[in-house]
Amino acid sequence: MATTRRWTGRRPVFVGAALLILSQLVLRAWMAAERELFQDDFLYGSQALEMPLLSPEYLVEDRGGHFMPGAMLLHGVLYRLFPLEWGPFAVVMVVLSAAGALAVLRLLRVLLGDRPLLLVPLAVYLFSPLILGAYVWWAAAMNSLPLQIGLAWIAADAVLLVRTRRRRYAVTGTVALVITLLFYERAVLIVPFAFVLAAVLLHGEGVATPLREAWVRGRALWFGAMAVLVAWFATFTLTVPSESVGSATLSQIGELTVITVRSFVPALFGGPWRWAELANSPAADPSPTAVTASVVALGLLVGWTVLRRRGAAWLWLLAAGYFFAGTLLVGAGRAAFGVSNVLPLAYRYFAAEAVIAAVVVAVLLVLPLHRPEPGSSRTRALVGRLADRAAQRPGAARARRIALGAATAAFVASSAWSTIGYMAVWQDEPSRPYLATAKESLAAAGDEPLLDQPVADHLMWSLMTPWNEAAKVFGPLEDRPTFAGSTHELRMLDDAGRMRPAVVDGGIRLADGPVAGCGWAVPAGGAVDIALEGPLFDWVWTAELDYEADRDGIITVALGSRTVEVPVRQGANTVYLRFVSGGDKLTVTSGTADLDLCVRSGVVGNIAIR
Repeated sequence: MATTRRWTGRRPVFVGAALLILSQLVLRAWMAAERELFQDDFLYGSQALEMPLLSPEYLVEDRGGHFMPGAMLLHGVLYRLFPLEWGPFAVVMVVLSAAGALAVLRLLRVLLGDRPLLLVPLAVYLFSPLILGAYVWWAAAMNSLPLQIGLAWIAADAVLLVRTRRRRYAVTGTVALVITLLFYERAVLIVPFAFVLAAVLLHGEGVATPLREAWVRGRALWFGAMAVLVAWFATFTLTVPSESVGSATLSQIGELTVITVRSFVPALFGGPWRWAELANSPAADPSPTAVTASVVALGLLVGWTVLRRRGAAWLWLLAAGYFFAGTLLVGAGRAAFGVSNVLPLAYRYFAAEAVIAAVVVAVLLVLPLHRPEPGSSRTRALVGRLADRAAQRPGAARARRIALGAATAAFVASSAWSTIGYMAVWQDEPSRPYLATAKESLAAAGDEPLLDQPVADHLMWSLMTPWNEAAKVFGPLEDRPTFAGSTHELRMLDDAGRMRPAVVDGGIRLADGPVAGCGWAVPAGGAVDIALEGPLFDWVWTAELDYEADRDGIITVALGSRTVEVPVRQGANTVYLRFVSGGDKLTVTSGTADLDLCVRSGVVGNIAIR
């Protein structure tokens, strides 16, 4: 099998690889420049601003079954340094993409050496649409890009250790596994993949007992990895609540698997070629014809290579095993959720498969041909004879090179088409213009405080409460009004991020007060209970109080268990208060000596744009 050589003798290969990687980085930079922070990015960022970065509460708790303290720490550090700024996150994504490309290049050099064939699987990895969903969303990229780096590095170390028996590869492979596990729990699948890959290569070399030989030669890495995995599983069990992992049924997992296969297979050939918009983001929408053609093409490729290449069957089983194991992990954790069937369409969980696709192509190119042996099947013998005759024709080798180059170019072009279509759907995602407009609106809003409110659902889902409140999301901005429990000017951001006048819509009115010409008189230094015309259940309520005061001062207003401190102004005014509670009365208490204040009328209801 291939061994690594110095680049000096293969300058054209080096130049080709460099050009491919630079092209990919330009493409990735363009994609990153078109994106913005999205959904979980704000959730984790708001939490990073309020929680200690090294606390279990922030690093591992309530992460929906994920265990990713390394990714959370990276996100927290970036968000604290650059809150609400997309640029630094985009730069880090491009840097991680470059690291992933170099790690895969190292792996391919281990598998193929410095030969021109290396450019084929490198192109497959660099431009595969499988990574799209895991790249353009930072909350996915911070898991998936380190997974790609770790998978490529550990697989290369495993192969090098089995070949050379140099223990340094066991050390670096084990360290890489520790780091990768801190970013993504799917890294548990890397070690089995690396072990079987080493065995497949030994089988291709004609070793009689490849599994045993792979174990013996690489046991320094396998023992180190097992120790790491045991410690990881213990930590995962202790820190991740079992109810967070999921409770999917077999039928739900099966349905998710079918959808995953239908969206995955076209991407192996540069698809899906067509995208739909789903919840403001792209979802794969390959036509039935495209799915059928892709499945048939994959079946023919598998059948041909199994018949022609020694060890190809084990290689395909390895790739399929990783794919279905990853699908099972996703299904177990997500298939019970209402949106689980959307996840495969978003290409969120296929980052590792992009590396594995490149590995499969690389190994198929170097596995030895099957030679006719006693007992060989008629089909294999017939295919062998036909292939050998074709190979003996004049110009056959040149024709194969041209065909391989054309197929690679077609894959890159097809992938570029899918990528451009994917980004076109993202153009309509409203988070980016919303953020820009909201920042401008807040900067021009003046000094009057704002009541807190949820941000638009397309920025953060309402299920993320209380982290979706404007005070938490826009709190890091310096040029903005304060967010308070009361204000004399009721305003709110609309779904486009514009500051709009608001009103209290509907709700329950205050009962008529007993004091003629005043309504409800608040005694200086005392309190008064103002009855409501009906009870309010626990909810987010906005109260509108019309009052008159003889001087500036302070009062407190309580609804149930929540109390708001309210600065009042001399004269007749209207003040608005926000409560997250319920009850059947408002308790108003004077906090200023000799303050003469009347509450004339009011209502408690929902805030709405005027």
